[in-house]
Amino acid sequence: MVIEVLYKSFRYEKFDSSAQTNSEPFRAKGTNILTDWNLYLGALEENGIILAEHWYDGNPQHAGGQVTLEGTKVPAATRQVGSAMLLVSPDELDDVVWLKKDGEKLLWREGDELINGERFFAMEQLCYSDATVQSVNRRAIAVFDYLKHAHPTYSDDEIARIMGYTESAIERIRDAEISQDEGFADDDGEGQNEENNTGAIGGYDFG
Repeated sequence: MVIEVLYKSFRYEKFDSSAQTNSEPFRAKGTNILTDWNLYLGALEENGIILAEHWYDGNPQHAGGQVTLEGTKVPAATRQVGSAMLLVSPDELDDVVWLKKDGEKLLWREGDELINGERFFAMEQLCYSDATVQSVNRRAIAVFDYLKHAHPTYSDDEIARIMGYTESAIERIRDAEISQDEGFADDDGEGQNEENNTGAIGGYDFG
């Protein structure tokens, strides 16, 4: 993981988790078979930006029980607490222009505020549609309706589970999409559908 931070003073800072100062920093405590990196962007004003490193001890003598996978009992590696590293202190937040993780912006400044890009991009993928892009939510409804017609004997719950959703999630998405497609009032005050296709959402006829 590579974390980059640009400040208003044009200071550029880079943190690289791939290059350890010590190639095996937890060797004295166990056998590190998996490193768990946690980047905390939630409580910025209180904690700043923190990167925490934890690790999984694969030494069978330290196993935390067993799990059965396809009939085979496998020792469970135990998660060990590592270290927390303060990348940006709360006092430095006002000077941050943007923060990138592996080349993708996760935080950027809009006026006096830092925008959480991770949450924005997640919502954008779920919700945003235009003439060339269909959101995940709209595609989910289209897939659900396709499967519903292909398997008329299946219940809504079965159809939803086939595609990895739940029936309640599909219902919420459909209600949200329909509410976005109710159109706008024209100059005469009469309702006019934005795409002029009654009963259709984003080009899909949901019936």
